[in-house]
Amino acid sequence: MPPTPPTSHVAWKNYFQSTRRIVAKFDRNHGNYRIHDHDFIEMGFITAGTGLHHTVLGDSWMTRGDVFLFRPGAWHAYAKVQGLSLYKCCFDTALLGRELSWMADEPYLGRLLWAMPLSPEQHGMVALHLAPDEFSRCCILLENLCALNKETPLNHYGDQHGLLVQILSLLARNLATTSTSQNQATSHRAIASALKLIDETPTGPWTLTTLAQRVSIAPEYFARLFHANVGLPPMAYLNRRRLELATTLLRRDDLPVGEVGAMAGWEDQNYFSRCFRKHFGMTPSRYRARFMEGNTRPPVATKEAVKVSRRDLAMSH
Repeated sequence: MPPTPPTSHVAWKNYFQSTRRIVAKFDRNHGNYRIHDHDFIEMGFITAGTGLHHTVLGDSWMTRGDVFLFRPGAWHAYAKVQGLSLYKCCFDTALLGRELSWMADEPYLGRLLWAMPLSPEQHGMVALHLAPDEFSRCCILLENLCALNKETPLNHYGDQHGLLVQILSLLARNLATTSTSQNQATSHRAIASALKLIDETPTGPWTLTTLAQRVSIAPEYFARLFHANVGLPPMAYLNRRRLELATTLLRRDDLPVGEVGAMAGWEDQNYFSRCFRKHFGMTPSRYRARFMEGNTRPPVATKEAVKVSRRDLAMSH
């Protein structure tokens, strides 16, 4: 078995023009690419060829019509590619707390961007396959979005945003519904507001009580409603967003590990280490060392990552 390629991290400011917040591009001849993750949301749309896709969910051979969505921290790699071409569509996670926050109030879009990728089984990734007609429609939208890359970003941001919404809506309606009950709790506007608060300021001193107060709902009812719509308890979602930030900070070797927890929103460093270890199965120091070594795959999140015990909840209040 060949050695595992180095792990790398793709930052928005290094990969795209800083003035753009939504980017799409077509790669006609995509090569092998080492294991990596991102600090933004990336979607990949396979248009031709094949290759072995290494992901946090396992390995699979890609075919036309395959679509993948990765939240920050979800890693993947391309290997043994043969004539592979694909579209990539990426956007800044800040949009989740602002322009796209209303989507959390829409059941299918909320499931695509929040509930499904943040579930214990998905580890930040969504994979689906589009039927030919739907995939063709999606490619037309992606091609129009690619064309806007040549235009001045500020002059066409509304156009970019509109196309992104159409692409996400197309994916959401095609996402398999076998695991979605018709009796699923309807979304609630207050949950969209809570997600916006967390996504805009994940480092804020949030507790279950303060979040519930900000959206004017009793804490116990808020916790049940949030879990029903997002798939995670409120504090578990907050921890996930902070962990996404912490993994980015840990890749900066100029930051002491002891400061990363505080910068990511944890005042208690021991609590930060426990949360990190539950999610990644290792300490923050070991995570940084493994990334610097670059000779092993990133760790797969553990199921304990989304289990918030009564003790942990008590400490977070």
